[in-house]
Amino acid sequence: MKILWLTDDFLPHYGGSRLLYFHTMVRFPPGEVRLLTKRRPGWREFDRREGLRAERGFFPALPGRPPFSMLAVYAEMLLRGMRAMARERPDAIVCGEIFPTACVGRALGALWRVPYVVYVHGEELNVLKKLRTGARLMRSILLRAGAVVASATTPRDEALRQGVPPERLHLLRPAVDDAFFSRTPSPRAARGRYGIGDGPLLLTVGRLVERKGHEDVLRLFPSLAEEFPGLAYLIVGAGPAEERLRRAAREAGAEGAVIFAGRIGRDELLDCYAACDVFVMPNREMSDGDTEGACIVLLEAAACGKPVVAGVAGGTADSVADGETGFLVDPAAPGELGRALRVLLGDAARRRRMGEEGRKRVSGRRWEACARDLRSICATVGGGGGATR
Repeated sequence: MKILWLTDDFLPHYGGSRLLYFHTMVRFPPGEVRLLTKRRPGWREFDRREGLRAERGFFPALPGRPPFSMLAVYAEMLLRGMRAMARERPDAIVCGEIFPTACVGRALGALWRVPYVVYVHGEELNVLKKLRTGARLMRSILLRAGAVVASATTPRDEALRQGVPPERLHLLRPAVDDAFFSRTPSPRAARGRYGIGDGPLLLTVGRLVERKGHEDVLRLFPSLAEEFPGLAYLIVGAGPAEERLRRAAREAGAEGAVIFAGRIGRDELLDCYAACDVFVMPNREMSDGDTEGACIVLLEAAACGKPVVAGVAGGTADSVADGETGFLVDPAAPGELGRALRVLLGDAARRRRMGEEGRKRVSGRRWEACARDLRSICATVGGGGGATR
């Protein structure tokens, strides 16, 4: 079997869906997957090191909103995709996004009579269903797909509401890199690297964007620091909100206790998870519908035995068992985030119990199963199970 995998973005540009695609595709049998995606800084070294069969383009976006802002992306991806289809003759096309890749995948599938499979994560469904043209095109793409793969229950339920037949809808939750179970991390190395003492440590990992909720933690920080001396807050990641967050830390009088680590390597990241006492990410749904997907960082924190405090929006309920492996909070509800953090920071035994339960739950998820299930889906639609041939 051969698969052409289209995605608008990919590693080494960090992100949850990119990790999901990478860890899934590299576990397919050698030579089965051909990747078509965007160039990112460091892509040559990354592809060579990982042995990926990949073609990368520029895929420039135009100003405005989708789908029209993506016209240049469609054009280049379609031309590169046609060349890849002629060379590879794949049995199925896997599309990482509805826009632009599933639009291109649908066109390629129609030309070569090959079914396409499309991933949904949640945030894109919420955004697109609020756009009149985008909503119609999204529904058409979902209904004509050979299969729809949801990474969490929230996008699965939305796909059902859009009319996707249950027999063509598959829930494939993400897993955790084996390194989180096979490598012994060094929390002391992480604390030493960032000048963090022996006091309690909060950690957030993710892009620095508004919906992640960093500012909610920073607003609480002064009062938390009074109750828990030596408290520090480590923020890992980069993004457009960085300057605003740095300003918020200064205004909270916590500049020395809030550390911005930027983007870091996986080994360093594992050390950071091990060093923290509580992982916190009070994510929310934005007014345009943008929200959190399956959120692999919550699983990674759990794999390191850490309790998690996350927002209720999006797909976080798939990764956090409320009251058992951590707490799900509504950032808009006064006091919920603060109460959850105070409970965990003040009770080491409870942190340990929740962390152990989280690790136990996550340890049963493996990327090999994700790859096996997706390969089975592709084989089924490629063998005649697709809606559009």
